[in-house]
Amino acid sequence: MQKILPWLLRLFGPTLLALFLYSSWIEGRLGDLYTNLADADLWPILWSLLLLPPFLIIKAWRWQRLLRAMALDLPLHIATGLYTVGIFLGQTTPGQAGDLVKAWYLQDRGQPLAPALLSVVLDRLFDLLVMAALATLGIFALGQLLPNRELQTLLVLAMGVGLTILTTLLVARGPRQWLMTRALPLVLPQRLTETLWNWNKQLAVLKMSPRLVTVITIASLISAFFTFYRLWLLFIAIRIAIPLYIVIGISALIAVVQVLPISIAGVGVRDVVLIAALIPYGYTQEQAIAVSALFLLINLQHILVGFIVSFWFPLGKVRSARPDIARQTE
Repeated sequence: MQKILPWLLRLFGPTLLALFLYSSWIEGRLGDLYTNLADADLWPILWSLLLLPPFLIIKAWRWQRLLRAMALDLPLHIATGLYTVGIFLGQTTPGQAGDLVKAWYLQDRGQPLAPALLSVVLDRLFDLLVMAALATLGIFALGQLLPNRELQTLLVLAMGVGLTILTTLLVARGPRQWLMTRALPLVLPQRLTETLWNWNKQLAVLKMSPRLVTVITIASLISAFFTFYRLWLLFIAIRIAIPLYIVIGISALIAVVQVLPISIAGVGVRDVVLIAALIPYGYTQEQAIAVSALFLLINLQHILVGFIVSFWFPLGKVRSARPDIARQTE
């Protein structure tokens, strides 16, 4: 049961979408969904798809900066390729856990696993911190679904404080050492405690200077701009005119919610957020689902491109071709 439970949870989102489609069919409005998609403007959609390369390059460049902070070197073109593969695996696994495979790609190239894993986690956390901050717009935009303003504020604070604490524990040397050498050993088996001590030694090379944090933050904001601009074009394609800050808030909130392992590629949970946000502005459930379908198109593009790129980066090939790397990682 434990093995199939994660997959059962992933069906929660698709089940929600099926219920929405069933309600549209019962009310005789299912054809409106097809009409909205068939009449969508093609050029905004194409432009959104064509912006994938700069989106990937800026994300890979940010990851490269994190790697250098841990004395790990990776050329930008390799980092971009691995990041593309990571997005593909992330969007096809529960909770986007497949993104962590980038660390094993680095180990395959002779890099220590612990800092490689931390680089991937930090890269994801910077995205989540930016998205969580911008998701506050989405929470306030969906205020009509929450009982009062206090609950909205509590949700915002809970997301922000939780992510900030987790980032501090991973980035700051003192809190990280306390977590790995004092707190976790109290609740973990002895064999895992020894592993944590070894990882803590490997992570000692991490140097997060104020300059680096500033650079990473700016890169995260630029990356977020590409994300929101690409998604904003999809709203335009369906001829939905809502304030830009609402589009940013909705998109950021969807990005945060999609991390939860309760859907497949965000199907269903994305529709819930879009329907809840767009109906108060006079748009229909079918229009919201049409926008969600275009969001899914972006995800499918990431999956397809990442799948193709993965053939250029077969895991294990570098280590098998170079015995010296194999010995370093054993």
